[in-house]
Amino acid sequence: MNCRQRFQNVMNFQPVDKIPLCEIATWWDITIDKWTRQGFPDNLEFPDGITEYFGLDVFKQWWLAPYKSDFPRAEGHGKGVIPDLDTYYRTKKQLYPKDAIDKADVERWAKKQEKGEIVIWITFEGFFWVPRELIGVEEQLYAFYDHPKLIHTINQDLLEYNMQLLDEFCKICKPDFMTFAEDMSYKSGSMISKELFDEFMAPYYKQIVPQLKHYGTIPFLDSDGNIEQLVPWYKEVGIDAFLPLERQAGLDLAALREKHPSVRLIGGYDKMVMAKGEAAMRAEFERLLPVMQQGGYVPSVDHQTPPAVTLENYYVYLKLLNEYCSGIGS
Repeated sequence: MNCRQRFQNVMNFQPVDKIPLCEIATWWDITIDKWTRQGFPDNLEFPDGITEYFGLDVFKQWWLAPYKSDFPRAEGHGKGVIPDLDTYYRTKKQLYPKDAIDKADVERWAKKQEKGEIVIWITFEGFFWVPRELIGVEEQLYAFYDHPKLIHTINQDLLEYNMQLLDEFCKICKPDFMTFAEDMSYKSGSMISKELFDEFMAPYYKQIVPQLKHYGTIPFLDSDGNIEQLVPWYKEVGIDAFLPLERQAGLDLAALREKHPSVRLIGGYDKMVMAKGEAAMRAEFERLLPVMQQGGYVPSVDHQTPPAVTLENYYVYLKLLNEYCSGIGS
């Protein structure tokens, strides 16, 4: 089997010769810098050259952001630039670029995808993420109550833009999966209530998810933090796939799968054990093994590999990843 066949089979709970070897969140630059001082080659293309050097399967991501190059950025983390609807209308000309897809690049990807050499995924910024980026973190939470029309207007425009990009991309090749970047949970759960999700996000998901499935693309929710509360919400709008499944937020993969047997998962490997040596890393794989054996799951670091992980640590992780993923083959 090739890596694309493996991915498709795993995600559909079908037999495979082994689970794909995946690094869903590529490495921090500071981690790579540290590894370079430890002897890692400094001439590898990021990320594909590094992926291939480590013997991992190539997962090619195209992030489709709704901002033009001249979109004004806020001064300060978490701040916004659009306080009201009038400002949004004035700023809209700096949003929704028409050149978000490099067709020549995607055509090259499509040829490799057709041969099964790569898995292709796209990312849309979601209906919580984009209003937050435009309005600001704290301001968005007030805007749900004080400026509901502003959020609905942004999300309607975003929906139309993403639907257009999806059709445009799929004329060249159909992504194997995609992610909605949301980051709407932290350790204590969702940042908003189910009522706000149903009013401000669900209507837009219910329109784009069927189109994704029409193209055979698996939609994933990508949210940091503990997503357990969100899983049933997203299942209601047709999304049953989730990543990166952060262990430090208290997420228990086995419990999540027991409660929701059909969910598809990527990630979940606790990055904080990787600096603790082989025994700790093997224990983490043993924790995940029952879910690996059930199918519908590709293990991967539950976010980017932190700089505390030495190059030697990472080689041990890769050895164990190969061992456990190969041991699942039918």
